[in-house]
Amino acid sequence: MFLLCLPGLAVILFQLLEERTDILKEHEQQARALALQISQLQRADLDNTKRLLNQLAMHDDLLQAENGQCSKLLSHASLITPNIANIGLIDLEGNVLCTVKNTTQNISIKDRRYFQTTLSTQKFAVGQFQVDRSIKRLTVNFAMPVFDAQGNLTHVLAVAKLLEQWSQSLNQLTLPEDSLAIITDADHNIVANYPFDYGLLGTKPDKNWPSLNFHGVLQYQDLTGERRIYLRHQIEGNDLNNQLTLHLSIPFENAIATANKKVGMILCVFLVALLLMFWQARKQLNRVLLQPLKSLQNALDAFAKGNKTSWHQQPLSPEFKDVAIHFEHMATQRLTAENALAHKHAELASLIHALPDTYIRIDNKGNVLASNVTFSLPPKHISDLLPPQHCEQLLETLRNSLNTHTNQFEFYSNIKDEVRIFEARTNELKTHQQAIVVLRDITERKQQENAMKLAAMVYNNSSEGMTITDANGMILDVNPAFEKVTGYTKDEVLGKNTAILSSGKHSKQFYMDMWQQIQSKGAWQGEIINKRKNGELFTEWLTINSVYDKAGEPYQRVAIFTDISEKKRQDELIWRRTHFDQLTELANRLELKRHLKQKLNEGVGLAILLLDLDHFKDINDSLGHYHGDKLLREVANRLNQLAGKCSLISRIGGDEFVLVISEHTEHEQLMQISEQVLNLLRPAIMLDGEACHISASVGIATAPKDGNTSGLLLKAADQAMYLAKQQGRNGFAFFDAQMRQATEQRMQLLKDLRIAIQKQQFELYFQPIVDMQSRQAIKAEALIRWQHPENGIVSPATFIPLAEETQLILEIGEFIFESACRTQKKLLAAEKQVQLSINVSPVQFSSKHSRLLDWKTHLDELSLNAEQFVIEITEGLMMNAQQRTQSRLTQLSKQGFALALDDFGTGYSSLAYLKQMDTDFIKIDKRFVDGIAESPDDLALCEAMIMMAHQLGLKVIAEGIETEAQHLQLLAAGCDFGQGYYYAKPLPEKDFLAFINND
Repeated sequence: MFLLCLPGLAVILFQLLEERTDILKEHEQQARALALQISQLQRADLDNTKRLLNQLAMHDDLLQAENGQCSKLLSHASLITPNIANIGLIDLEGNVLCTVKNTTQNISIKDRRYFQTTLSTQKFAVGQFQVDRSIKRLTVNFAMPVFDAQGNLTHVLAVAKLLEQWSQSLNQLTLPEDSLAIITDADHNIVANYPFDYGLLGTKPDKNWPSLNFHGVLQYQDLTGERRIYLRHQIEGNDLNNQLTLHLSIPFENAIATANKKVGMILCVFLVALLLMFWQARKQLNRVLLQPLKSLQNALDAFAKGNKTSWHQQPLSPEFKDVAIHFEHMATQRLTAENALAHKHAELASLIHALPDTYIRIDNKGNVLASNVTFSLPPKHISDLLPPQHCEQLLETLRNSLNTHTNQFEFYSNIKDEVRIFEARTNELKTHQQAIVVLRDITERKQQENAMKLAAMVYNNSSEGMTITDANGMILDVNPAFEKVTGYTKDEVLGKNTAILSSGKHSKQFYMDMWQQIQSKGAWQGEIINKRKNGELFTEWLTINSVYDKAGEPYQRVAIFTDISEKKRQDELIWRRTHFDQLTELANRLELKRHLKQKLNEGVGLAILLLDLDHFKDINDSLGHYHGDKLLREVANRLNQLAGKCSLISRIGGDEFVLVISEHTEHEQLMQISEQVLNLLRPAIMLDGEACHISASVGIATAPKDGNTSGLLLKAADQAMYLAKQQGRNGFAFFDAQMRQATEQRMQLLKDLRIAIQKQQFELYFQPIVDMQSRQAIKAEALIRWQHPENGIVSPATFIPLAEETQLILEIGEFIFESACRTQKKLLAAEKQVQLSINVSPVQFSSKHSRLLDWKTHLDELSLNAEQFVIEITEGLMMNAQQRTQSRLTQLSKQGFALALDDFGTGYSSLAYLKQMDTDFIKIDKRFVDGIAESPDDLALCEAMIMMAHQLGLKVIAEGIETEAQHLQLLAAGCDFGQGYYYAKPLPEKDFLAFINND
């Protein structure tokens, strides 16, 4: 059978190997794709750096270090590329002539390898890990040669890139869980890592990494034994002294475990099938061989007891039939001889055994031949003595017993309307084919046996400890549960007083009261603390009852107890977990509300301080939740120093804490306590050797002035806390009536906003966007206006943030899009080609209920093209890491919608994101345009934006143009489109259509 199973096992093992091979291939492909993606992003960043250095190298002002033009030009360039820490101009001797930071005194980089590489190759060079001598930070520097008009090398431009920012950009990527990634320089020093660890910068990769000189894909085990895929990818440079290399490590242990589990399930199914096969084989063996042998064994057992029997088992093989014939012949001869010998003593032996009970002698037909029945008339037949329902049973038993010496059974009979239990014994008179029947009434014995069995079972198997004592408390017996709970054996406590268990935790009066109740009422129950043999205390629920004699005097006591120590511990633990924070061991929100309710009911003066840690999310994001939890515990420890002034200190969730003050509630006292809170948080908190500084914003509310319930009081303190944050954080603020009024105004605004959506109180205005060369309006931005029936026009700046917060922006966004579509239809009817810009909120991209991706279908129904619309987004949206947001942005671009980046320059976006997302336009914010006529810096910044955008193939729209001078300066700078009051203010649809027709 085992050999038959070998092919199946081989198939399962082959499948396991196939699964593992597929998993390894899949992870190798994933590693290659991720490495390619990361390398492309890093190359894009390096390409931006190269383009910037090329532009600077060709600028005429670069070499004018003596008049300050060089530093000014480098400063303008650094504004455009925020990920560059410093830019410097160096002569051929390695002396730094000028930098963005203007720190050039006695700085030489002649010994730097990247500088030497640039001089020798006269090409762009990549540096190695270093501490920058100008800004004193960890950097990797890049160098670009500068040539004069005759092509001679005159200077070198150097750019410093901070390693922290490099690692942060690497950590914005989404990699598989537990993945590792590092970027190394030519010396194999780490210059960026994922996940970010500052301590690893500048070090060699540890033993968790395989040989860094390996090319291709490698499977290896790290120091923990976890199996991983390693891939090395060159980012920049072929020269060993001029290169950057990406190293990527992805775990695949979990995937292998999943495959093993799947194969294990298949193996289990195979084994079950194998067991079924064994079972079927055993069944056939039992039918053909084992059952005939078992029947023979039973016949032999009966024969051994002296009973005549025959062996009947069908079907039998010829061999078994021959054995059966010989067996029956042998049994008959032996039993005949035994009957002849036993008959001589049968009657005498039967009488001797039966006379103490009811004696009956019957033949094999049940006729009574003799009896000593005294409880009824002498019976003639056994049926006269027994009820009909038992008679046949007895006769059948007797017929079978004629082949045996003795047969014994029990039966029930109704005697004088009472059910009695009888024990019957039959003995045969072999030579006369008669039998002796002896009946014994065992009703009382059975009842006593059952009662004793039940009591013994309960006593010995009960989980409750039981003790039997005399009237004075001397122990007579204990059950096994007593031994298990107390640790004493029965022999150790028999004859001892129950005081052996006394814990000493109860007073003499407690025991006196207990015994007084036992003596007066005969019983007592309650909770008591006793002591085990090992000295451990335990709590039990004890019940004592008295047993009285015929004279009514107590002669025994029965004590039953249950160990409730664990239950009390569990109850206490549950209460603790319900009312206290597990991380900081401070009271939680539930305990805070209970405490506030109690204090408010007492009517005492009360104040609460609600503090929220400033920028705690940044700490969690940068250091991880483990260090965030350590910081919260340290904050709790520091706040506990104010326990003497607080009736309660609690953590109500996240980074929010509440201090309840019930005695020092005067205004000046609360200010002092708030200052103490801020001072306690001011010292640095050490997290694994690194100093972390934290502050808090505190909101203060008092009862009953600011609220007469816990909910109102917490809400008031929360509003005051937000005011403290708005005032600059690291401070405190008291709740006042103005905050309540602001809340009520916000609620009214929200109510009016919902009504406005229902009653269509919105109107779309359009501000033309002109071509800078022809001044012809070829685009327009759609701007929403709210015509409030009582308050007039409500600014979008007032209601849009509230609409985004409440998701109402989804309905408003649909109104804007549908209105813009209707306007576009009217423009096309007038044969005007005007591209309309629509502002789309980040909420519309992130919400799962957004209908952004249905816009293309709506356009198709109206016979409109997506190219006729521009979707304006903010810089923050482009850096949003949510998969849903990025997916929708990509799909809209693929559907044909043009993308415009609004308010460019005010955020933190990178030019790499513009290139990656295939943006069509950037809009220079009005704040930069306002000052170009008076400020050369603003003009230079606008020129730099326009130049870089054109390098990336993007068109530029300048917002807020209000004068002819601004128009001419931006036109000279190469700006493509303009928007502002100089051309036209936002117009209602009717006026806008007239403007376009007359343009």
